[in-house]
Amino acid sequence: MKTTLALFLLFLSSSPVFAQNEVLRELSSLSGISEFGVVVNIEIPEEVEAPNLTPGNVREGILEYFEELPIRILNDNTLRQSDQYPILHVHINVMKASNYTYPFSIEWNFYQPVKLVLKGDLISMASTWNKGQVGIVSHDNLEMIAEEAVYSALVFKEEFIQMN
Repeated sequence: MKTTLALFLLFLSSSPVFAQNEVLRELSSLSGISEFGVVVNIEIPEEVEAPNLTPGNVREGILEYFEELPIRILNDNTLRQSDQYPILHVHINVMKASNYTYPFSIEWNFYQPVKLVLKGDLISMASTWNKGQVGIVSHDNLEMIAEEAVYSALVFKEEFIQMN
């Protein structure tokens, strides 16, 4: 019984170490990046009216936060030429609940070229950094989703600065 309890306690105490290691790996993947693109994708029910909640508006707001970073932001034309450029992808999903509230999620992924060693060094794209959040707003506060998506760019910016 004591052995089982000791093993269980050892397992519980060691699991945060693995999680911390993953956080450090995500952070280190931002080191040395000198350029990347920013892509915003929004899924929203057709009947929902939120004029400021557009990919262009959200992207523009995010880029304002990145102006002082020592990086080059790639334009859409450059990104279309190759799938081998790093990309900060922001995905916003807005749903409609039955009580006139709107649950939403915002997911941030930083994709960059990687070599798949087990596949003969095949080069592919993989998410090396990820953050996300969920929330809910009323029908008269839908614009807050765009504001929150833009404001959450600070998380990426701070972690990028920390690693560079």
